Amino acid sequence: MMRALLLLAFVSILGTGLTAGTTVRILPTPRQANVDGMPGASIKRMPLGGEFLLTVNKGEDVSFYQLQWFKNGVAIPGQTGQELRYTHASGDMAGVYTVTMANPCAKVESSPIHVIVERRKFQVNTTVGEPRVIAGVDGTSSFELSDVAPNPVQDRAKITFVTREPSLVTIRVHDVTGAVVATLVNDELPAGEHSATIITREYDMSSSLYYVVMSAQGFTDTKPLLIAK
Repeated sequence: MMRALLLLAFVSILGTGLTAGTTVRILPTPRQANVDGMPGASIKRMPLGGEFLLTVNKGEDVSFYQLQWFKNGVAIPGQTGQELRYTHASGDMAGVYTVTMANPCAKVESSPIHVIVERRKFQVNTTVGEPRVIAGVDGTSSFELSDVAPNPVQDRAKITFVTREPSLVTIRVHDVTGAVVATLVNDELPAGEHSATIITREYDMSSSLYYVVMSAQGFTDTKPLLIAK
């Protein structure tokens, strides 16, 4: 099979009139365009005045493709890079964003990502739809809270949680005395998988043990968060 493919490629090259020493660049075909690693429709709640950042296929080489960002279905002039970045998020930046990746062979478009810019301290990301089951957690529950990652924490930690029905959700970080150090989430959220990131230096959190507490309708769960600087 491999020899047949190589022969076909060789015949194709001869058919173009290229010599054996000619370098042929084979462009990869774009298969998917994921914004911030979210394969489906998603929601990002961004802090007003904070950094606005969307990234397509983060960590991959996308230099082979032509990229174009869209807001509410309209191409954003000049926004053709892997990142869509603004220093300060303002209210008029709210909307539905997509990005296309194309080369002469094919063109793909990302799923829409709905950006909400509002007065809040932390960004909350939501992948809408039936969430995956978090390993080691009862998948029949309406709500799930994953372990903090990484843990111990030096600078920042990610908290992932699931709601299998729309609900008001609060997630707070408490110190060992029970005092609230930070409120990460206090939102009406749809069914889906969600995440929030806490940057410990912004709250002057010292090397100690803290607790992440998630509360929803008829549900409370706690996970430890250990800071080791």
